[in-house]
Amino acid sequence: MSKQLTRREIRIKAVQALFQLFDSNQETSADDAITFALFAGDDPDVAKVVEAPEYFKQLVEGVVEHQTEIDAVIDKYLTNWTLDRLALIDLAILRLAIYEMDYVDDELVPRTVAVDEAIDLSKGFSNEKSRQFVSGLLLKYLNEK
Repeated sequence: MSKQLTRREIRIKAVQALFQLFDSNQETSADDAITFALFAGDDPDVAKVVEAPEYFKQLVEGVVEHQTEIDAVIDKYLTNWTLDRLALIDLAILRLAIYEMDYVDDELVPRTVAVDEAIDLSKGFSNEKSRQFVSGLLLKYLNEK
C-alpha cells in the first residue's frame, strides 16, 4: 500500500533521482532513477506497479529537459567555480530549485518557496558551508529576477 507524498517528500525524492541521473559513474534512465528514488529498499517488482506522483515526474523530467538553460543560470552566479567542481548533490538541489522558480507556475510554487525548500533540502543532504552556498546563489538569483 502506498501513501500520498507531500511536496517536500517529492522534492527529496526528486533530488535523489537527479543525483542518480547526473552521476557520471552510472548509466541510468529517468524512469529507473524515478523508480529507485521512490522505492529504494522496496521489492523492485512491487515498485513497478505503483505510479509515481505526477509532480515528481514533472520535476525530474523538467530538470532533464531544461538542464542546459538551468546550468547557464547557475554558471552565471558562480564565482571562481565551475559547474563540474560543485558537489553533485548541491548541483541537483540548485537545478531543482531553479526549475521550480523558472518553469513551475508561481501560483503553484512561489519562487520564495522554491528557495526555502532548496535551503531545507541542502540542510538534509549537505553541510553548513554547502547550505550557505546554495542559499546565497538562489537568493541572488531570486533578487535579480
